[in-house]
Amino acid sequence: MTDTSYAVLARAKAKYGKRLKENDYKALLNCESVSDVMSYLKSNTHYINAFGEANERGMRRGLFESLLRQYQINEFDILCQYELSVGEDVSKYVAHKTEINEIIRILTMLNSKEKRQYNFTVPRHIAKKTSINLNALAKVETFEQFLEAVKKTPYGKLLAKYNSAEYKQIPITEIESELYTMLYIELYKAIDNSGEAESKDLKAFLDSIVDYRNFLNIIRIKKYYDADNQVVKSHIIPFGSLKPSVIDRMCNAETSQQVYDIMAETRTGKLVDKIEYDNLDELEIKVKYKKARHNMYYSDSSSTVMISYIVLCEIELHNLVCIIEGARYNVDKSIIEPLLVY
Repeated sequence: MTDTSYAVLARAKAKYGKRLKENDYKALLNCESVSDVMSYLKSNTHYINAFGEANERGMRRGLFESLLRQYQINEFDILCQYELSVGEDVSKYVAHKTEINEIIRILTMLNSKEKRQYNFTVPRHIAKKTSINLNALAKVETFEQFLEAVKKTPYGKLLAKYNSAEYKQIPITEIESELYTMLYIELYKAIDNSGEAESKDLKAFLDSIVDYRNFLNIIRIKKYYDADNQVVKSHIIPFGSLKPSVIDRMCNAETSQQVYDIMAETRTGKLVDKIEYDNLDELEIKVKYKKARHNMYYSDSSSTVMISYIVLCEIELHNLVCIIEGARYNVDKSIIEPLLVY
């Protein structure tokens, strides 16, 4: 291992050591307003420098989340500079994943038919690098306008094929699968260009994430859309460790329980029965948390630790968004607390 790799490991683990702990989450859950949440983060956590000159008094929820996202992206970029072998590719991964998140956000809004303006929460740092015209995206009110806004981006051709009258609603699950396939193609290419040991370790981690995403996509489509097997298979991301025969069995299963049982038979799927969860999204987050946390303690692969640290930061942001939403809408903490993963 090079001196650079040791530096990445040490820096990432040091940053992880400053994560929010149980006592922080308890204090945040007791905050009565969005301003109180921001005040606690500024005074007691590693987010002390996340807000610049912004004043917590009257802080808007959307701006608050945007500042948190920008702080996180900046932290990722600092870490990427230490690992030249995959740092640039990881930085691109973060940028592309952020773009995908924004695309899914606006498509969800368009499907809901809500008459409200879309406010993008992409950090300024990403906004400078993104291929998407975010100002145009903010003015979108129809799917046709959305397609025009992303026409000249790497996603334009993929998304254009969904501009058809045959869709009563925008097929978000299918689009999300295709967008993540694009993302993983680039990331796996980057991994293949890294060292053999690094490649094996990081691939194993990413394979487990893809396996669960495919598993949950199959469950969702069967449960909520009652789609035929060919439609289900079209949502599969073509990566991961699950054998094609296992994927076929899950796609051909007649019930959700059968899909669960098939997944539980696999090496990756044994976590299904070991993790407590109330919904599919919670299962996916908890699997990623468990795998990433294990890597932070036991992996000596700098690239694996980098990606794991990014995953854990995203989960921490998910927790904060839940807390901010709860404070904004005065939701009892007994409802918010089970949603947190730490």
